[in-house]
Amino acid sequence: MKTSIRRLGEIVGVFGTILLGASGSAEAAPASPTLAISIRTLSSPYQVMYKVGAEAYAKQIGLPLDVLTTEANSAKGLTDIKAEVARTGGNVAFFIDPNDASDAVPIAKTLDAAGVYFVTWWSKPAEIKVWDYPHWVAHVSFDGVAAGVYTATELLNTLKTPGQGKIIALQGRLGDTPNAERWQGLNQVLSKNPGVQLVQWESAQWDRTQAYNDTKAMLVAHPDVDGVWTANDDMAMGAIQALQEAGLAKKVLVTGCDGIPEMFDAIKSGLAAATVFNDGKYQAQLGLAMALAAKQGKLNVASLPHKYRQFEIPAVNVNRDNVNQIVHDYIENTPTYDLSDFFGKWSVAMP
Repeated sequence: MKTSIRRLGEIVGVFGTILLGASGSAEAAPASPTLAISIRTLSSPYQVMYKVGAEAYAKQIGLPLDVLTTEANSAKGLTDIKAEVARTGGNVAFFIDPNDASDAVPIAKTLDAAGVYFVTWWSKPAEIKVWDYPHWVAHVSFDGVAAGVYTATELLNTLKTPGQGKIIALQGRLGDTPNAERWQGLNQVLSKNPGVQLVQWESAQWDRTQAYNDTKAMLVAHPDVDGVWTANDDMAMGAIQALQEAGLAKKVLVTGCDGIPEMFDAIKSGLAAATVFNDGKYQAQLGLAMALAAKQGKLNVASLPHKYRQFEIPAVNVNRDNVNQIVHDYIENTPTYDLSDFFGKWSVAMP
């Protein structure tokens, strides 16, 4: 009898050690899952929309939310994701905007190994397939090539002489999928308009201050430019500041992409020609809703056809003709999103 009691005590001790862990204090996994988003920064109005949308969704369903920012540091992004998984005991559902396309693979390996469901937006290597990772619910994006084509076309329409002129351009991070697609769209338009010269471009890393400095330098080298194409609105705002200081505001127009409030104001006042509105609030809510549904067993990821694992949804083209309506619908008000149909806005599958 004493031997049995001693043996029982040893078993209890072993399990107690496992439950307590190295710290010697018990940490029970949270009863309810945590929602988490990993994004680049909160200094960008567009990225802030992710946070606003995620907070509204978390409040609506009564779950805690953690907001992680990479600050354009891929290593920090992955470290923070691993820490979130450890902190929650893996009881978390993720929406992620990878810092670079190459970040998607280590993120996928980390979360798949931990059994954590997640949805990514924008950037991943084209050869990497979501369905090779059981917990990678979906990768979603807006059509970047179409955005580049639209903003380039609108910009060329503002040139003093149709089909003739010089433009400069600002790319974002060169490793980002949306930047590459928007750049491709610009070059498609330029190939059909040989009278328009792209005299210089710089990579401003999606950053407003760097865009201002780069535009200022390019204007010194090319003071006779007729337009400025940029891959996002933050950089567009930096370019507008440089144009204002050079006395070229409203004479040389700018285009961007994302649809931040300042860019809408710039279009209204004649400083910018066009942008493309990407609804960051909807992006965050859809990503979190899909990941949570998979975690809760309400969405059978393995049964989804490939076209629903990698797909694009349409964005909204914005110019002076419709900017007031867009501001009313998406900025002054927030649409009611139908999150019961994850594929309601589906437009095309990614290869």
